[in-house]
Amino acid sequence: MRGKRNGTPFIASVCAAILALSACTGSAEDAMTFREVDLQSPVPPAAYAGDVAFRVAQSFSARGQEVPFAFYLGLAPAGGTRLGANAFGDMRGLQKALPGLLSGPIEASCSIGLNVDFGGIEAEGDVLRAGASVKASLYRCKDRDTPEERRGFRMISQTVDVNARLRAGLAGNCIRLELADLGLKPRGILGGLATLFGFTERVRAAILEKAETVLAENLVCPTLPEPIAILEPQFTTLGVREVGGGGVGMALSGSADIGADNLIAILAWLGANAEGDGALRFVPAPPGQVRFDFDNSLEVKGEDLAYGIDARLSPVDATRIGMEALLDLGGIQKRLPDLLTGQEVIDSCGGHVTIERFETEADGTAVIARASLEMESFDCVRTGEGSWERGVLEETKDVDVRADLSGELVEGCVVFRLLDLTRDPPGALGQIQTASGRLEAARALVLEAVGLVLEEAALCPELPPELAVLKPRFDYGAPQEIGEGGLGVAMKASIDVSPETVVDMLILLQDRGLLPPAP
Repeated sequence: MRGKRNGTPFIASVCAAILALSACTGSAEDAMTFREVDLQSPVPPAAYAGDVAFRVAQSFSARGQEVPFAFYLGLAPAGGTRLGANAFGDMRGLQKALPGLLSGPIEASCSIGLNVDFGGIEAEGDVLRAGASVKASLYRCKDRDTPEERRGFRMISQTVDVNARLRAGLAGNCIRLELADLGLKPRGILGGLATLFGFTERVRAAILEKAETVLAENLVCPTLPEPIAILEPQFTTLGVREVGGGGVGMALSGSADIGADNLIAILAWLGANAEGDGALRFVPAPPGQVRFDFDNSLEVKGEDLAYGIDARLSPVDATRIGMEALLDLGGIQKRLPDLLTGQEVIDSCGGHVTIERFETEADGTAVIARASLEMESFDCVRTGEGSWERGVLEETKDVDVRADLSGELVEGCVVFRLLDLTRDPPGALGQIQTASGRLEAARALVLEAVGLVLEEAALCPELPPELAVLKPRFDYGAPQEIGEGGLGVAMKASIDVSPETVVDMLILLQDRGLLPPAP
């Protein structure tokens, strides 16, 4: 990932800044003495503290080489609809490369030329200290301030030691370096004469003018990965921090407002950048909405039964997302006849009822099941006080029935309820002798037994991680016909957009390799 930086102007800006930053309080040797940059010391985790953290490697081109720097970012809930942001810019790669990048000639103006031998830069408390020796030359300038302006002969050259201090500030989310102090110390007897005749002051003015312009035009703007950039974090404080021994770092802090719109935008980005080799498929949707479908399966009686979900998400208000989903149970519907054939419905002292044939269809918002039941009646013989035993088979008959069902969501699971059971064609189902010896209506017994079976056979679809992490709360579910008689369940849910939800989503994206890794 590349930082927002143009190599040549950047070199000129830093160079001019370094020259223009100097508190001339030490010797020439002090100005050029810097500690070795320690690239191995880790950035303290407290500098980018958060519930989810990233290390973003960046670089920029300068004089034919790639200069690296790293940006660390930590995000954590900060109450309400805000995420707190702690960031750290590790500039040690740039710091180490600067002597080679900044040494060389700079044409400050027609009358002044500068040749820089850059000593280095390091963090010193909350400021930056830089040093260089500069050979400054004064030239005669012909036709000054005209299009024909040109440099003439050299009048004087003088070596000047520069010791500078810089402050770091914010310009939006960019880091801007500003001159805090600048001192020039000419060397030797000629240096005193140069100062006496105003040459040193002219060099100072040239450096200050060049530095102010170039620093303002060349900001260090860290580039955030797209899903994080969607949140538009705003940094409000910045300070220079030392890393290791004299290493240059920039500590930033701020926050990001989160809402339904940018969470939908993150999901849309995920849809555009997901690999597409999983069960989840994103489907084109109108702007401001997200639509996806996915396939999964449930295990029933040792068999995997396929189902699908088509979901649409859109903002309801600033902090809430609505979700409408259609659960397609067509795969399960096709397998039910095989799974339920031979299923016992009643097994009592005086009766045994099994399913011989079973099929379902949806009709609008209703579910109709048709089945053929084998009903066996036995003589129930009393063998003692409160004890009964099944006797001989008295009757066997096949009965066709129709069941009317409804469906609802219970804690995210689809539960079908048996509303009515009738003989088809109409007729009585007869009676069954129970273990107590009483005769009871077969219809009531079948209703009760089937009702228990349905409750125990709740269908609990598993949401994909990309949706489960949002913790949708389902508050509606009802049967819905898909195509001609296909069984489906329409569902509605709401998602509260909170800082915790956004952090969980970013952690998921990081685990998927779609965001930079943790430091």
